[in-house]
Amino acid sequence: PVSSRRLVGIFLWNIALKPTAVSAQISVACSKMVAACGVILAAICLAGAGATTFPPKSDHFLRVDSADATCHGADLHHGGTTDIPKLKELCSNHEACVGFNSRGMLKRDTSVGCQDNDLSDGAELYVRVDESAVADQIGLVPLPMSASQGTTTVSLATEFTFKTKFTSEDVREFMDTATAEYFSLIFTHVSNARNSTSGITSLNIVVESTSLDLSLSTDESYKLSIPSSGVATLSAATVFGARHGLETFSQLVNFDLESGRYVIANTPIEIADRPRFAHRGTMLDTSRHYHSLATIKRFIRSLSYAKLNVFHWHIVDDQSFPLNLNTLPNLVKGAFSSQEIYTAEDVAHIVAYAKLHGVRVIPEFDTPGHATSWCTGHPEICPSASCRGPLNPATNATFDVIGKLISECKTLFTDEYFHLGGDEVHASCWNSTASIASWMKEKGFSTEDAYKYFVAITHATARSLGRKSIHWEEVFNHFGGELDKDTIFQVWLSHATAAKIVADGYQCILSNSDVWYLDHLTVTWQQFYANDPYMGITNPTQQKLILGGETCMWSETVDDSDVFNTVWPRAAAAAERLWSAATVKDTDMFEKRLHVFRCLLTRRGIGAAAVNNKKARMPPPQPGSCYSQ
Repeated sequence: PVSSRRLVGIFLWNIALKPTAVSAQISVACSKMVAACGVILAAICLAGAGATTFPPKSDHFLRVDSADATCHGADLHHGGTTDIPKLKELCSNHEACVGFNSRGMLKRDTSVGCQDNDLSDGAELYVRVDESAVADQIGLVPLPMSASQGTTTVSLATEFTFKTKFTSEDVREFMDTATAEYFSLIFTHVSNARNSTSGITSLNIVVESTSLDLSLSTDESYKLSIPSSGVATLSAATVFGARHGLETFSQLVNFDLESGRYVIANTPIEIADRPRFAHRGTMLDTSRHYHSLATIKRFIRSLSYAKLNVFHWHIVDDQSFPLNLNTLPNLVKGAFSSQEIYTAEDVAHIVAYAKLHGVRVIPEFDTPGHATSWCTGHPEICPSASCRGPLNPATNATFDVIGKLISECKTLFTDEYFHLGGDEVHASCWNSTASIASWMKEKGFSTEDAYKYFVAITHATARSLGRKSIHWEEVFNHFGGELDKDTIFQVWLSHATAAKIVADGYQCILSNSDVWYLDHLTVTWQQFYANDPYMGITNPTQQKLILGGETCMWSETVDDSDVFNTVWPRAAAAAERLWSAATVKDTDMFEKRLHVFRCLLTRRGIGAAAVNNKKARMPPPQPGSCYSQ
């Protein structure tokens, strides 16, 4: 929708308007250079005037052909290699380095003259740029960890194909499904353009691992190389990294109306990408309102478009128990109706479908609170008919039901983690129920002790059945360091609790409700974007215990009719925070890419709300392009 020439102009004006050490006269001259010389020469002009336009430790680079390069600054020193990825790493870690050439010569901070004459015989220059350059030039969400690019627009050949070099039959089947999906996502228009064999003829995909295991430790990295003609390549350690690479490739392709061809701007492009955090998710509550299987599958697809990899399924709560289990058939009596349920087979299908999209499914069975829907089918595990929660800790029947539930669900949900809740346990029913009060007195328990007793048993039950536990932060607040160190705590009450959790040696997921709760409709995407999991945590060892985070879609006022425009596009702001480098935080730059991403979602059938809404899920304010609302 926006030409590359116009993007160059936007980029340069952003630089020219920011406070720098450049004199007014030189700023004007550099701005005029936008039209005459393009982004690289104008950026160099600013650098030559004494402005430091390339921030320390940026690992984004723009590639410049020799024809575009006339004055590139003094040589710093030779990097001792001509390997481009190694030179990028060397330059990224050298604060004075503004770029390098393909002969291995690193370039220093400010220009002192035209000393790069060796470019005239075919060498290439890689110029180090700040986030704004990459954001304007590469319209991706989330922004890659490392990228370089050129200035050539290339079309995809009429017979463009995906080609996968597979290491096992399982990998072939997985990638066949993924490439078929992305082929349909990319080529959305019927075109009468003439057949052409020029341009990019194929994307050749290489997956190193034969494994299809998807877990917290899965390698999701990938490398994508798109030349100005010929064959593009995508390499990844796992099929899940390859899927992320396909998503990136798909976001780079646009339909050109004038030629009727699909094109990629700013080639050649080199991307080396990986996530900042391993756990990047969104929670969906299917108890307060039922969400159909079709909606859940579309929800999972939408997560993968933003490179989110966890569907936290808050499947039951006080309001309903929609899961029909074979070993506990009475529990589903707590559903809203016989039509608003999930069978065991439905669950297995959802888990398999999510895996094909690189998404883990982590179920949550919140206990002992938020569980009164269990009482409809199993009244014996609740305090009384008139006071139904929290679940009764004084009877073994409660733990028998929980044990059977975990035992069956571990065959349906394949992830190593189960979320066992543990939040908002209001124990007044325990005090007012004679049998429970008598039991607590006999054991010398306070309600606090009874709560700990309950959590300890359910936690141990999950471990005995081969599953590790996730708990809401109240469990940490009450237990301190009494649970196994591989336990994960999910913070929702206060961001500050995260620092206490990791200081005690536990792993943590961030979902602080003041910012990352999607049902809080007045929280803006800007606030979502500013919320960093490392906030207040500077110790590198403790930072490693922050696994990532989740946005949470509680469904008190959400059902199939409004879930997507409540989740999106705000969840995309959190997705970039969890994937991209910590230095990627320019809100203005992200807003431009967010408009493009929101339009991408809507074209893919995900009803994302307008970016500029003052309140989530409001309709667009007036007619207009999705790129401007």
